Amino acid sequence: MAQCYRSREFVGLFIGLLSIFIALSPSPVFYSFVLLLSFLIGYEVSKAIGFRFFLFAPLTLFSSSLSLELGFLCLLLLSFYAGWKSWLFEDFMKSLLVCTYAGLLLVFLLELKYLGNFLLLKLLFFVWAVDISSYYAGKKLGKHPLAKRLSPKKTWEGLVGGALAGSLLLIFFHGLKGILWSTPMVATALFGDLFKSYIKRMMGIKDFSHILGEHGGFTDRFDSLIFTAPLYLFLLKI
Repeated sequence: MAQCYRSREFVGLFIGLLSIFIALSPSPVFYSFVLLLSFLIGYEVSKAIGFRFFLFAPLTLFSSSLSLELGFLCLLLLSFYAGWKSWLFEDFMKSLLVCTYAGLLLVFLLELKYLGNFLLLKLLFFVWAVDISSYYAGKKLGKHPLAKRLSPKKTWEGLVGGALAGSLLLIFFHGLKGILWSTPMVATALFGDLFKSYIKRMMGIKDFSHILGEHGGFTDRFDSLIFTAPLYLFLLKI
């Protein structure tokens, strides 16, 4: 069991250090990695739901990085093509999911990067604080299920632990504003996790892949970051 935890912690530490390196890298390098992440998440989600046009995700991200208007147009046109090609409305809806989740949402990471490396790092540290504290608080103290059908191991105790850690970090980073931001940010991080879990439960899978060991796949690892990035950007702008 101890070896199992060490494996999880080692992989988590490696992902964390690599993410920090990427966040601090020059913009073209960061852009390339986000594009790669879009490809990987698009592939994992497409494989899970039985959708073959996984390349639609990075195409949507690329067009969105030029402008959000082009991104939305690309998303709709690619989804129309998928539905027309198979003549199934189900493929149209699957394309909307893949393009939005693995493509459009990732463009907000690029926007944060352009605003400043440290803003991106602050978001990363917030997400990690919520995830890690939720995991260990739930493991040590968890008794009351939070959303049993979506995520059987997630508990209210874990949520409280993650919320406290995330809120304290936001207050440290942003002062009094962090108090106001903490509730929507923690809730959005939770919904990002539950959204991913919903897809997995509907498809009857435990993880999107096993490439990251106990952490699952890239979709499993970056779910909360994908959801919180647009909200964090919005809060910074207001």
